[in-house]
Amino acid sequence: MKMIVIADDFTGSNDTGVQLAKKGARTEVMLTATQKPSRRADVLVINTESRAISAAQAEQAVQQALAPWCDSASVPLVYKKIDSTFRGNVGAEVTAAMRATSRRLAVIAAAIPAAGRTTLDGLCLVNGTPLLETEFASDPKTPIISSRIAELVALQSDIPVHEVLLEDVRRGRLSALLSAFAKESECMVVTDAVEDRDLSLIAQAICEQNQLPLLVGAAGLANALPVRMFMQEKQELPVLVVAGSMSEATRRQVDKALCQERAQVVDIDAARLASTDFEHEMASVVEQACSLLSQRQHTILRTSRRAEDREMIDTLCRQVGMSRQQLGELLSQRLGTITLRILEQARIGGLFLTGGDIATAVASALGAEGYRIQSEVAPCIPCGTFVNSEIDDLPVITKAGGFGSDSTLCDALYFIEEMYSGN
Repeated sequence: MKMIVIADDFTGSNDTGVQLAKKGARTEVMLTATQKPSRRADVLVINTESRAISAAQAEQAVQQALAPWCDSASVPLVYKKIDSTFRGNVGAEVTAAMRATSRRLAVIAAAIPAAGRTTLDGLCLVNGTPLLETEFASDPKTPIISSRIAELVALQSDIPVHEVLLEDVRRGRLSALLSAFAKESECMVVTDAVEDRDLSLIAQAICEQNQLPLLVGAAGLANALPVRMFMQEKQELPVLVVAGSMSEATRRQVDKALCQERAQVVDIDAARLASTDFEHEMASVVEQACSLLSQRQHTILRTSRRAEDREMIDTLCRQVGMSRQQLGELLSQRLGTITLRILEQARIGGLFLTGGDIATAVASALGAEGYRIQSEVAPCIPCGTFVNSEIDDLPVITKAGGFGSDSTLCDALYFIEEMYSGN
C-alpha cells in the first residue's frame, strides 16, 4: 500500500480516487473502514461517511480508519480528502489525521480550478465568488459561515493555521516556507491555487520536504501528485509453483525448469507432512519458499522427486492409518495451508498449480469462490484468476498432473513474465 485516502463521503472518495486510478494506480474504494483491501492495491480510499455527523464522531471515525495503518514505522502517505467548499468537519478530521499519523504539518490545497473552485488570498472562491456568497453557505446539512479557509478550519481545531499566498507559490517559496513552519510547531498551511499549474507547484514543494506532510485537498491536488508518490514501482514478481502431482510428466516439467535455471525448488517430505509433527515441516517449507521468493526467484514446491515415490504410498498409508483417498485429501489440504501462509508473507506474480486435488485445495485455502478462465497457456492448460480470493486477480495457471510437454512449466513461467512486461 503506497497511499491511503480518507474521504468523508462516497462520491468524494470516487472523484479523488479516479485522479490516481487514471494514471495507472490500482485504486480501491472501501465503503467501510473494516473492509479488507486486496494485496496489490496501490491506493486505498476509505469512506468514513462523516460529513454530516458531529465533529467528535468525525474525529473518532478518522482515527479508527487510520489506526490499522499507523502502528508501524512505515506509515503510508496519507491524503485527507475534503470537500472543495469545506462542508463537513474539516478541522476535526484534519486534526485527527495529523495526530493519528504523527504529522506535525498538514498542507491544505482544496482548489479544483477545472471545476471553478479556487483559493486566493486564503479565501475559498466558487467561480470567482467568495464561498459565503454562494449556495453552499446555506447547505441544509453543513452550512458555511466564512469564506476564509483558516477560519473554517479553526472552528474545530486548536492547531495554528498559516496562509501561503499565490505570489509565494508561484515564485517557488513554498518549499522553504513549509520547512520553516514544520520546524516551529504543529501547524496547518493553507495554500492559494487558481490554476492547475499552481497545484503542480504545491505538489512539487511537498515532495521536497524531509518528512512528507499530511496532504489535504480534493480532486485537484490528487491529480497534481507525481505518480511515484502513490504507485508501487513496477516489478516482475516471482511465480509460486505448487507441484503436488506425482505424475511422470510433472516431474519432467519441474526437472527441465530446474535444469534451465528458471526456478528454484523446495522439496516437501510427504511423510513428515502427513505425520503428527506436520507443523514443523510446514514451517520449514514456508520459510524456505519465502526466502527464495524474496529474492524474486520463481519457486517450486515439490512433493515427488523420483518415480519410486509412487511405490511408497501404500507404506505411508499404513503408517498413518489412512486410505489412499484420505491421505491424498490430507496432503492436499496441508499444501493449501502452506500456500496460504506463503502468500501471507511473500509477494508473488502468479500461481501455477498442477494436480486437480492440489488446485482445489489451494483455491479453498485462499477462500476462492470460483475460477475465471481468461486465456490458454498451452493446449488444455488455462490461465485465469480465482474469484473473490485472497490473491485478488493474480494470474493462476492450472494443469492436470499428466498434461503437457517437458517445456510446459517453463512456458507457463514465460507466459506470466510476458504479462508483467506488457508484451
